[in-house]
Amino acid sequence: MRHGVFLVLMMLGVTALGWGQVVPGADDSRSGIPFEVNRNFGTILIQAQVNGQPATLVVDTGASHTILSSELLRVRSLALEHADAPAKGSGFVGSAGWAKATLEIRTMTWPNRRVLVMDDFQDLSKSMKQKVDGILGEDVLREFDSVVIDFKHHRLVLLH
Repeated sequence: MRHGVFLVLMMLGVTALGWGQVVPGADDSRSGIPFEVNRNFGTILIQAQVNGQPATLVVDTGASHTILSSELLRVRSLALEHADAPAKGSGFVGSAGWAKATLEIRTMTWPNRRVLVMDDFQDLSKSMKQKVDGILGEDVLREFDSVVIDFKHHRLVLLH
Protein backbone atom coordinates (compact mmCIF):
# COMPACT_ATOMS: atom_id res chain seq x y z
CA MET A 1 0.00 0.00 0.00
CA ARG A 2 2.79 2.43 0.92
CA HIS A 3 4.56 1.78 -2.38
CA GLY A 4 1.31 2.37 -4.29
CA VAL A 5 0.75 5.73 -2.59
CA PHE A 6 4.39 6.71 -3.19
CA LEU A 7 4.11 5.75 -6.88
CA VAL A 8 0.92 7.81 -7.29
CA LEU A 9 2.54 10.80 -5.58
CA MET A 10 5.62 10.49 -7.80
CA MET A 11 3.44 10.33 -10.92
CA LEU A 12 1.53 13.41 -9.77
CA GLY A 13 4.83 15.22 -9.15
CA VAL A 14 6.11 14.38 -12.65
CA THR A 15 2.81 15.50 -14.19
CA ALA A 16 2.91 18.75 -12.23
CA LEU A 17 6.47 19.36 -13.41
CA GLY A 18 5.28 18.89 -17.00
CA TRP A 19 2.48 21.40 -16.49
CA GLY A 20 4.87 23.91 -15.01
CA GLN A 21 7.32 23.89 -17.89
CA VAL A 22 8.12 27.28 -19.33
CA VAL A 23 6.75 28.11 -22.77
CA PRO A 24 9.38 29.87 -24.91
CA GLY A 25 8.88 33.60 -24.59
CA ALA A 26 6.26 33.27 -21.85
CA ASP A 27 8.79 33.59 -19.03
CA ASP A 28 9.96 37.02 -20.21
CA SER A 29 7.58 39.54 -18.64
CA ARG A 30 8.43 42.03 -21.39
CA SER A 31 7.19 39.74 -24.17
CA GLY A 32 3.61 39.28 -25.20
CA ILE A 33 0.64 41.58 -25.11
CA PRO A 34 -0.12 43.13 -21.72
CA PHE A 35 -3.63 42.50 -20.48
CA GLU A 36 -5.88 43.33 -17.58
CA VAL A 37 -8.60 41.22 -16.05
CA ASN A 38 -12.02 42.87 -15.67
CA ARG A 39 -12.98 42.73 -11.98
CA ASN A 40 -16.69 42.18 -12.63
CA PHE A 41 -16.50 39.39 -15.21
CA GLY A 42 -12.95 38.05 -15.03
CA THR A 43 -12.53 38.63 -18.76
CA ILE A 44 -9.15 39.34 -20.32
CA LEU A 45 -8.90 42.80 -21.91
CA ILE A 46 -6.18 44.06 -24.23
CA GLN A 47 -5.48 47.44 -25.76
CA ALA A 48 -5.41 47.69 -29.54
CA GLN A 49 -5.73 50.21 -32.35
CA VAL A 50 -8.57 49.98 -34.84
CA ASN A 51 -8.25 52.26 -37.86
CA GLY A 52 -5.80 54.31 -35.80
CA GLN A 53 -8.22 54.69 -32.85
CA PRO A 54 -7.51 53.21 -29.40
CA ALA A 55 -9.74 50.25 -28.55
CA THR A 56 -10.29 47.91 -25.62
CA LEU A 57 -10.97 44.34 -26.74
CA VAL A 58 -12.14 41.29 -24.82
CA VAL A 59 -10.00 38.25 -25.66
CA ASP A 60 -12.56 35.52 -26.30
CA THR A 61 -11.19 32.13 -27.35
CA GLY A 62 -14.77 30.92 -27.80
CA ALA A 63 -15.81 33.67 -30.23
CA SER A 64 -15.50 32.47 -33.80
CA HIS A 65 -15.08 35.99 -35.20
CA THR A 66 -13.60 39.29 -34.16
CA ILE A 67 -16.46 41.72 -33.47
CA LEU A 68 -16.07 45.49 -33.27
CA SER A 69 -18.50 48.17 -32.16
CA SER A 70 -20.34 50.20 -34.76
CA GLU A 71 -19.39 53.32 -32.76
CA LEU A 72 -15.68 52.55 -33.13
CA LEU A 73 -15.97 51.86 -36.86
CA ARG A 74 -18.46 54.71 -37.35
CA VAL A 75 -21.07 52.45 -38.94
CA ARG A 76 -24.64 53.62 -38.57
CA SER A 77 -26.91 51.39 -36.50
CA LEU A 78 -29.53 51.67 -39.25
CA ALA A 79 -27.18 49.77 -41.57
CA LEU A 80 -27.04 46.90 -39.07
CA GLU A 81 -30.82 46.57 -38.70
CA HIS A 82 -31.04 44.64 -41.97
CA ALA A 83 -27.80 42.72 -41.45
CA ASP A 84 -27.53 38.99 -41.01
CA ALA A 85 -27.54 37.52 -37.53
CA PRO A 86 -24.46 35.38 -36.86
CA ALA A 87 -24.98 31.68 -36.26
CA LYS A 88 -26.51 30.87 -32.90
CA GLY A 89 -24.10 30.20 -30.11
CA SER A 90 -23.78 30.38 -26.37
CA GLY A 91 -22.33 33.88 -26.37
CA PHE A 92 -22.89 37.30 -27.92
CA VAL A 93 -25.69 37.08 -30.53
CA GLY A 94 -27.34 39.90 -32.43
CA SER A 95 -27.56 41.67 -35.76
CA ALA A 96 -24.19 42.21 -37.35
CA GLY A 97 -22.68 43.21 -40.64
CA TRP A 98 -19.31 42.63 -42.21
CA ALA A 99 -16.77 45.43 -42.54
CA LYS A 100 -13.05 45.85 -43.07
CA ALA A 101 -10.78 47.48 -40.52
CA THR A 102 -7.09 47.79 -39.81
CA LEU A 103 -6.39 46.04 -36.53
CA GLU A 104 -3.14 46.71 -34.66
CA ILE A 105 -2.04 44.90 -31.53
CA ARG A 106 1.42 45.97 -30.36
CA THR A 107 3.73 45.29 -33.33
CA MET A 108 1.26 43.15 -35.30
CA THR A 109 -0.98 44.68 -37.95
CA TRP A 110 -3.86 43.20 -39.92
CA PRO A 111 -4.75 45.70 -42.68
CA ASN A 112 -8.22 45.42 -44.21
CA ARG A 113 -9.21 42.67 -41.77
CA ARG A 114 -12.73 41.32 -42.27
CA VAL A 115 -14.62 41.77 -38.98
CA LEU A 116 -18.18 41.68 -37.75
CA VAL A 117 -19.72 44.98 -36.64
CA MET A 118 -22.36 45.14 -33.89
CA ASP A 119 -23.93 47.99 -31.97
CA ASP A 120 -24.60 46.21 -28.66
CA PHE A 121 -21.36 47.11 -26.87
CA GLN A 122 -22.91 49.86 -24.72
CA ASP A 123 -24.82 47.27 -22.69
CA LEU A 124 -21.72 45.10 -22.35
CA SER A 125 -19.65 48.11 -21.28
CA LYS A 126 -22.24 49.05 -18.65
CA SER A 127 -22.38 45.57 -17.19
CA MET A 128 -18.57 45.30 -17.13
CA LYS A 129 -18.34 48.85 -15.72
CA GLN A 130 -15.64 49.53 -18.29
CA LYS A 131 -15.72 50.68 -21.91
CA VAL A 132 -15.38 47.77 -24.33
CA ASP A 133 -14.99 48.34 -28.06
CA GLY A 134 -14.98 44.78 -29.31
CA ILE A 135 -14.07 41.14 -29.04
CA LEU A 136 -10.87 39.59 -30.33
CA GLY A 137 -11.99 36.22 -31.62
CA GLU A 138 -10.67 32.90 -32.77
CA ASP A 139 -10.31 34.09 -36.38
CA VAL A 140 -7.25 36.12 -35.30
CA LEU A 141 -6.01 33.79 -32.55
CA ARG A 142 -5.92 30.70 -34.79
CA GLU A 143 -3.29 32.38 -36.99
CA PHE A 144 -0.79 31.47 -34.27
CA ASP A 145 0.65 28.07 -33.36
CA SER A 146 0.11 28.73 -29.65
CA VAL A 147 -1.83 31.21 -27.56
CA VAL A 148 -0.52 31.40 -24.00
CA ILE A 149 -2.31 33.31 -21.26
CA ASP A 150 0.39 34.17 -18.75
CA PHE A 151 -1.59 35.24 -15.68
CA LYS A 152 1.53 35.71 -13.55
CA HIS A 153 2.91 38.46 -15.81
CA HIS A 154 -0.46 39.55 -17.26
CA ARG A 155 0.66 38.80 -20.80
CA LEU A 156 -1.03 37.20 -23.80
CA VAL A 157 1.75 35.45 -25.70
CA LEU A 158 1.08 34.62 -29.37
CA LEU A 159 3.65 32.22 -30.80
CA HIS A 160 4.26 31.31 -34.44
